Amino acid sequence: MTLNKADKLKLKEIADKHEIEFEEAEEIISSMYSFIREKSKELDFGTNLTEEEFGKLKTNFNIPCIAKLYASYSAYKKINKL
Repeated sequence: MTLNKADKLKLKEIADKHEIEFEEAEEIISSMYSFIREKSKELDFGTNLTEEEFGKLKTNFNIPCIAKLYASYSAYKKINKL
C-alpha cells in the first residue's frame, strides 16, 4: 500500500493510540483492500453475461464507515462496449 505523508501521520496516530507497531496498523488497514482485490480477481466477468448471470456474482463490498463498493450491470455493459 502506497501512503502519502498525511496517511502515514494518521496511521502513526492510530498505531500509537492502540499501542501497536506502525507496520501492524498498516497491515490491518490494508487487509480489507487486499481481500477486495483478491476476491475481485476470482470473479469471472465474461464479455456477454446476462443481467441475471451478472446478478449472481458477488459484486458488493461493504467497508464499514467508509462506503459500499458496488459493480452495477450498466457499468459492466458500458465497459464491455469499450
